Amino acid sequence: MDHHTDVTNSKSANKTAPNPDPSHVAIWIALNRARGALMRQVDKTLRDKGLPPLTWYDVLWSIEQRGGVARPAEIIEDLLFEPSALSHMLRRIEAAGLLRASIVNEDRRGRVFQITPEGKVARTTIWQIYGAELEKHLAPLGQLFDPYAVAKALEKVADPSLD
Repeated sequence: MDHHTDVTNSKSANKTAPNPDPSHVAIWIALNRARGALMRQVDKTLRDKGLPPLTWYDVLWSIEQRGGVARPAEIIEDLLFEPSALSHMLRRIEAAGLLRASIVNEDRRGRVFQITPEGKVARTTIWQIYGAELEKHLAPLGQLFDPYAVAKALEKVADPSLD
């Protein structure tokens, strides 16, 4: 039995908490395993081609979606990955010439990051690989159900205010 589904046999389990439907637990486990496996595969392919990691793509995409300039707090809102060590990552991306940092004129304390032309090229190049991997691994799921309905349902999990 998968250890994630066997909550009823735990001596420390809260007896008043409802047990989730095993099929829902199976979906949760499969989503997380698939996400991790796909991310590792894409990162390996990018690394083998000498390209920046997928987390850098995420940052570059966020900035580009916001008109090419964004504050760190805005970038965090868009990230698909955990924003741990974002400041360090932004410095590394800047050192690679893919971003340019500047001080915000209004308050002189905040920084904004602007994607450079090289950053746009890197993001586009990474997307060619990333997008192809998504298509290869996720296209078969579209034969099983409506992908947009699943995406909408998952968005509601991510943001309950969408109900």
